[in-house]
Amino acid sequence: MARRDSSNTSARRFSDGVSLSELVRYLREGVYIMDESGVVIDANPVALDLLGVADIAGAARQPVRDRLRSVDQWQAEMQALARDGVVREFTREVERGDGTVRTLLDTCYARTDDGVITYHGVVIDVSVTPARELNDRSDSHTRDAATGAYTADYLDLLTGELQQRADSRVGVCVVHMPQDDFSETVEQRALLNTRLERMARFLLRHIRSSEVIVRAAPDLLVVVLPDADDRAAEIVARRLQLAALRSAPSPFRLGWAARRDNGTVQQTVTTAVESAVPVHVVERSFEPARQR
Repeated sequence: MARRDSSNTSARRFSDGVSLSELVRYLREGVYIMDESGVVIDANPVALDLLGVADIAGAARQPVRDRLRSVDQWQAEMQALARDGVVREFTREVERGDGTVRTLLDTCYARTDDGVITYHGVVIDVSVTPARELNDRSDSHTRDAATGAYTADYLDLLTGELQQRADSRVGVCVVHMPQDDFSETVEQRALLNTRLERMARFLLRHIRSSEVIVRAAPDLLVVVLPDADDRAAEIVARRLQLAALRSAPSPFRLGWAARRDNGTVQQTVTTAVESAVPVHVVERSFEPARQR
């Protein structure tokens, strides 16, 4: 048997210091390093969000332990770390700066370097939020009959609200399913609506309760990301891209952007559409398995 040619094998390894940091950046879980007093030294964007830390510089002024709803939680976890050197899925309730409370499962271990103790860990958000359905009409805004998403005028309404707050941020992820040949007949339009409805359900499984879906055009869905900058929008987009490989109903184009210079949300959407990239999905067969 001929030997496998390894000349084109990637030299990337987690030990190179680059691959691991890139992976951590796109994880849905929060990854952090904090010192013995609970000050965050380093963390990926998800961990900063879950722990309510605006940035690393700000973290030094407010240890995570000060955000816990119960001091006993911190003391119990520190005792377990001192005894065992590691804790797994320890429950933390963190009160964020906006008043919301997140329930987190924390898995971490203690590391000692030259007598200095640091904690390296992963946090997962297990907060309970009400389940959302596409046909939920508990709010007063108009929804698209075919998909259950908000209608396009929601973007104009949102722009008006943002203009009243100069420091407001918003990001978007766009899911574009260009189907020029599916708009000529009633049957073709119905097929496009069905595809978008399935895509909207896919999106709902992978976004947070504070994020909404808008049908901005016949072949375009927009996920609105409150208080998101370019980096936060990209993280959500990469997460959707990974999820799409295994569970999206059909291929699509994916883009993201954040609002700039007091522009409209529609302008942000246009920017995202123009930079959208194709997302392919793993072809799945729904035929019953053959008997062997």
